[in-house]
Amino acid sequence: MPVYYFDDTPLLRNIVQCWTLRFNDILDPDMLRSSLSRLIDQEGWSKLGGRIRLNTEQKLEIHVPQAFTADRSAVNFNHEEFDISINEHPLASRLPAPTTDVLSVQNGPSAFRELVVPPNAPVCLDDYLTSDLPQLTLNVVSFTDATLVSLCWPHIAADAMSLRDLATAWGLVLAGRESEIPPMLSSGDDPMASVGKDPLFLDTHILEEQQVKGCWLLLWGLRFVFNLLWWRKMETRTVFLPRKAVSQLQSNALASLKEITEQDATTKATEEQAPFISEGDVVTAWVSLIAALALLPLNSSRTVAITNAFDIRHRLPSIFPARENQGGYVQNAVFPCWTNIAARELIGKTNALGAVALKIRGSIKTQTTEPQIHALARLTRASLDQTNLPPMFGDTSSFLITASNWSKARLFEVVDFGPAVQLAQCTKDERSLLAKNMATVGRNIGSVFQVVKSNPVYYHVDNVSPDNMLARNAFFLAATPDGDYWINGCFPIAVWKAMEGVFTDNLFASG
Repeated sequence: MPVYYFDDTPLLRNIVQCWTLRFNDILDPDMLRSSLSRLIDQEGWSKLGGRIRLNTEQKLEIHVPQAFTADRSAVNFNHEEFDISINEHPLASRLPAPTTDVLSVQNGPSAFRELVVPPNAPVCLDDYLTSDLPQLTLNVVSFTDATLVSLCWPHIAADAMSLRDLATAWGLVLAGRESEIPPMLSSGDDPMASVGKDPLFLDTHILEEQQVKGCWLLLWGLRFVFNLLWWRKMETRTVFLPRKAVSQLQSNALASLKEITEQDATTKATEEQAPFISEGDVVTAWVSLIAALALLPLNSSRTVAITNAFDIRHRLPSIFPARENQGGYVQNAVFPCWTNIAARELIGKTNALGAVALKIRGSIKTQTTEPQIHALARLTRASLDQTNLPPMFGDTSSFLITASNWSKARLFEVVDFGPAVQLAQCTKDERSLLAKNMATVGRNIGSVFQVVKSNPVYYHVDNVSPDNMLARNAFFLAATPDGDYWINGCFPIAVWKAMEGVFTDNLFASG
């Protein structure tokens, strides 16, 4: 089967990611493996067990085995076991942990690759093309009091919301509820085949006049290469932003907007005029401000381009009619919205946080409507066909910062491996008997043992592919159920040093 148009792009081809989750429970690795394998053996879902191949037209295809066997498995699996506490392991003990009421900059995802990415895991497209390995690699690391579960996958197969659908279906199989698995709706014709081609949507994109094209795109590319040479070394870090700090940032942002409004003699500050900015807007603005302050000179004349990935599934009901739990669209269904800001509006201003957050909110509001999504898709198709690159908006000086907010995927809540905890507490004979019962009669674990929840207490995402340009000056953020935020980022070390001191200096406070 073909890889869809918006999945098989030159940039996505080069990306392999690893999603690592920590559970403070002992999970049964065989149960995790067998349940994921059974899911991928289902109609539609079997696409994820296919092998990636390149056809004669240099397009990617998925070749699904007629049957998954021990020699041609649905999942590439690896398990390591340590008979010690996770806090006693020299590397796992350094995994990021919440720091109550205090911002902290901790070890980044790349520091843990040797623990969570097995040696036989594909990390680039060539690894898939030259092997018979499936797309998904499942790695389980067991301790006496915790379990690390890592899933490596090629970006051409899935985005963040796809992981939510995959985790939901995986959990149902794990619980013996295979009859409730939602259909996989991205295994036949491409649901996005008409996006950007629909004659009912012919609006001009709001940023079309700012698209960097032709010789200007070449000039931007040369400047990007210069940036690669100037900031050669990138480092990953994980930031814990406690709920208290998020509240302070949002209060500061709103206060700074009020100041700006009051300084404008033509506007009266009223409650009705108070703008809406979300926590995600503020946190994205905060990280972007720190990056700009750390990397650009005070007199910089450059443009800072902040791209924010947004999911289009619930914004295009005509393309994606299935609602949540009615089916899973496991593919790449995200586009970027662009916020272009002159560097001088960011650097050296103590009240910039609110203004930047508001600009980000404005970009999301204006660029994520159905007509604008079709307009962007149309420009994207044209740009990919002509240059192999998605469209760029801004100018030749644009300094690119890439953001992705995974909070809406609700992965902390959706991922529930509770049934595997129950099996881990059984004897080997009990485990074997229960597995047989489930396989033969679909017996629900809950009818034998009281099912408990096992949600991840922490997760991170790591770009494990080498020389991935999209991983530069980029960050993921995810809110926890308690209102804290985790941020995984890849920036020059100067950004992380600036972030460590930012709350001490109260850099973005109003007034």
